[in-house]
Amino acid sequence: MKQAIFFDLDGTLWDAIEEIKDSYNEAMKTNNLKYRFDYKTIKSFMGLTPLETVKLAFTDVDEKEGLRYFDMCIKHIIKYLATHPGKLYPYEIETLGLLSKSYPLYIVSNADKGYIENYLNNYDNNHYFSGHLCAGDTSLDKANNIRLLMKKAGIDEVIYVGDTLKDLKECEKANVDFIHASYGFGVIDDPKYKINSLKELPNVVNKIFNK
Repeated sequence: MKQAIFFDLDGTLWDAIEEIKDSYNEAMKTNNLKYRFDYKTIKSFMGLTPLETVKLAFTDVDEKEGLRYFDMCIKHIIKYLATHPGKLYPYEIETLGLLSKSYPLYIVSNADKGYIENYLNNYDNNHYFSGHLCAGDTSLDKANNIRLLMKKAGIDEVIYVGDTLKDLKECEKANVDFIHASYGFGVIDDPKYKINSLKELPNVVNKIFNK
């Protein structure tokens, strides 16, 4: 049986909210649009699909126009993060190095194309991961991207590490185990599995896979 660990990105592997906020606002200024976003608002977008974000960010225009504005933001974000990356969490590099010796690691995110690559390239983390998939690649939700990646990679059993309630719900839909990264952006009441730091992840992973 092939076992693997899938990771969310925002709030699980890095915190790029400040950089994303700056990118959103720069996109709005550059395109002479009225919208401005603060840290709290951007945080509320974390983990959402593009369409879900549009419905919260641009409430006074139709979906098509909102998606056009969102595309402006994404272009700024991808370009900006290439040289202004988010911040890694404590013990991340050590934990990824340890886990990758025993299990293939993947990233499955609701981000757009180029976003995961910014994380991997800025921190030279490609060698820890066997692959990645995002909403920008497939236009699918996270549950379907989890299933798709499992099928493509021939994986039988997955643990998904994420920080939001939406991550948990998507894992339930995909029928995979979920570990809540409680240090991230989301709050989940009484999750079955939880870590307060990435340092705790190997022990919880081994517990689940060996149950």
